[in-house]
Amino acid sequence: MKKTGSMLFIVTVLLFVSYNISGQSSKQQTAAAVPFSKGVNFSNWFEFINNAKSIQFNRYVEQTFADVKSLGFDVIRLPLDFFLFTSAPDYVIDPLFFKFLDRAVDWAEKYQIYIILDNHPGNQPVVRNDYRNFLIPVWTQMAEHYKNRSEYVIYEILNEPNRIADDDWGKMQGDVIDVIRKIDKNRWIVVSGIHTGDNPAEGLSSLPKYSDNKLLYTIHFYDPHVFTHQGAAWITPSLVSLAKVPFPYNRSRMPKTPNELRGTGWENVLKNYSGIGTTAALAKKIDQVADFMKQRNVPVFCGEFGVLMRNCLPEDRVRYYQFVREAFEARSIPWIIWDYYDPFGIFNPPGGVFAWQFSGDINVDLNVELVRALGLNPPPQVQREPLRTGFTIYDDNFSKGSTLNIYSKQNTFNTYYTPSAEGEYAIHWGNISRRNDGIRIQFTLKDFTYLVQNGFALEIKAKTEKQVLFEVKFYNFQDNINWHIGYSIDQKQLPPDGKWHTIHIPLRDMQLWGGWNEIKQRWVEPRGRTISWVNINAIDFTMVNEDGYVCEIYLDDIKIVR
Repeated sequence: MKKTGSMLFIVTVLLFVSYNISGQSSKQQTAAAVPFSKGVNFSNWFEFINNAKSIQFNRYVEQTFADVKSLGFDVIRLPLDFFLFTSAPDYVIDPLFFKFLDRAVDWAEKYQIYIILDNHPGNQPVVRNDYRNFLIPVWTQMAEHYKNRSEYVIYEILNEPNRIADDDWGKMQGDVIDVIRKIDKNRWIVVSGIHTGDNPAEGLSSLPKYSDNKLLYTIHFYDPHVFTHQGAAWITPSLVSLAKVPFPYNRSRMPKTPNELRGTGWENVLKNYSGIGTTAALAKKIDQVADFMKQRNVPVFCGEFGVLMRNCLPEDRVRYYQFVREAFEARSIPWIIWDYYDPFGIFNPPGGVFAWQFSGDINVDLNVELVRALGLNPPPQVQREPLRTGFTIYDDNFSKGSTLNIYSKQNTFNTYYTPSAEGEYAIHWGNISRRNDGIRIQFTLKDFTYLVQNGFALEIKAKTEKQVLFEVKFYNFQDNINWHIGYSIDQKQLPPDGKWHTIHIPLRDMQLWGGWNEIKQRWVEPRGRTISWVNINAIDFTMVNEDGYVCEIYLDDIKIVR
């Protein structure tokens, strides 16, 4: 009897242990079902432009994918604004879009990095039927185009769906899944709940239980917004005046509520920051996501988290990234930061000055403390050396790390215009009808000092059929001021004869016109200041013609030459 009792006890213990190991294994399997662990968004590449003809493809190049891999990332989330590459009612995707996107997918596959093709429209349709009429044709085309690519390609149905009822969105997303599965049977598909801002688990919980077994559920995490978005101009009311909100909450370091935010909801948020700005408060919200993952037995990852660097103290930003990253990893939730470049990114701003868009060199400009807080592998940083040779800003495409800004959506813009002055493409900038319409090409920070001292020049090929007056200027970022170093071009340099002309401007002939103080938001006169060429990262073309004077200009081979 003792022996039998012992055997029963042993069997019972083994069953209990087996059950717990099985249960634990099941949890691990759920977490491991996400095929990646840590990643980064590549924003402002296939979005925030006019159309496929204004894609600045060299903003990210093959080397960028290699750099991302070397840091330790294993996934890239690529936002794609399909409204820019299609048109109602059929939403047929522009072939030029596929030409460029295929190259990005090629690079991801080469370096064995997962790439999430994220449907990320800037202006989402409001009406329910608009969602359906947009999503079905877009994903039908995408699935047909990528159905034979490797497992590294992942589809994300829609970024931050909103302005639609939970039930309607749940069914609609299911319909899109069905459409994709008729074409592409086995690829991972990312699904999301209605975007709820401060409660990421709430949107997921409202989703139906889809039967598809290759779905990745996603959330975004920017809590608390009053910390992560301090300095943000796009929020209403604006948070530009809010600065130095600490993380985690520290009573002695809390800033006063700016006058502009008194009487608004943000004033109440700041008063309650002791309750929402703690590590415990954030951990509780991430726990809710983990609970959903366990209850549904589905894989979940965070597709975006990050902090705007504009008004945030660097040490607080680093603390936030490390805490959130570790909190996700402790709960087996993979994560993807927003962003690689720009003010949510992992590079230090040019010249210590805040800029809305900027890129960086992984060996020179990396925010090493932030990268380490993410558990990644930053390379040793070296000092930037002055350029000693010329370089190309545009020649069939923009230089590596470049970003194009078009000041007016009324302008037409084609980066791939033919015929060109030389090579395959030129730039066509049209429907210019207002004074100060302009374009800005931002590139990786460069020191022009040697170039200026040794007789280098800006050279541009241009043509126009109608008289134009415009300014070309470089931006030097220094001491919180964006200094303008410019030169005016009129019919003497560019006759309105429809022929290509070469405009040659020695850098030493350009003048310091003044600068814009990014902190105080006001213009600063030069007052005899010596021009500094140390921190150049942008060239700007601004029209001077009066309002109502409609014109166009063609540009090609924008280079710094000797």
